[in-house]
Amino acid sequence: MSLRGEAAEGVSGYTKAVTPAAIIFDLDDTLANRAAGLAKYASMLAEDFSAHLHSCSLSDVHAALLATDDFGSIKQALALAKSSLWRTAPSEHVLFDHWTSRFGAAATPFPGAIELLQTMRRLRIKGGLITNGDSAMQRSKIAALGIEPLLDVIVISSEVGAQKPESSIFNFALGELGCTAAEAWFVGDHPDQDVRGAAMAGLRAFWVPTGSARDSNPPGTQLNSLEDLQGYLRPL
Repeated sequence: MSLRGEAAEGVSGYTKAVTPAAIIFDLDDTLANRAAGLAKYASMLAEDFSAHLHSCSLSDVHAALLATDDFGSIKQALALAKSSLWRTAPSEHVLFDHWTSRFGAAATPFPGAIELLQTMRRLRIKGGLITNGDSAMQRSKIAALGIEPLLDVIVISSEVGAQKPESSIFNFALGELGCTAAEAWFVGDHPDQDVRGAAMAGLRAFWVPTGSARDSNPPGTQLNSLEDLQGYLRPL
């Protein structure tokens, strides 16, 4: 059994301070702070389209992005093209392509995310990532965060033909990590895709309520921030 260490009983009957064989994370709004990424992308958009913009502040560009945000869809691009930002508006296809090629590079880690992955390396806990989305976009975010060297397994839905909350994608990651569900934890922000999906697959689930989805009572353990997970790890 790879859950090493002894401690007092914690939430839902689990021991509080233990060392799992592996911890698997969601990407968006778990390791990557999407709100911070949007703010950074606003700077890219303002710089790359400066010749098309009316005289406006960066906060105006950011506000327009927030108002039209639809996770990079063509609907978002069309709404942004129709906003009052533009002196000469780019087409929705140009804006869509810009998002597709540049938003990933704006990925920004949450405070403590890199340090947590480094702590896992020091404790010899394997690290994994399961994320839904387009391969090129998610790979570009991972590269911008610089986390690939700190992860043993990266599973992207479009690359494996399954997506969260399906148990098959969790089982695939566990197989790549070489551990069982009982030996692994999963950390994510979405109550259904992440927390319920992981729990149904048999992993201990941790919920970080940082994303847009809200739920008053998902299964698993709620964290106030990603940094709180450190308190559940027992130093060797």
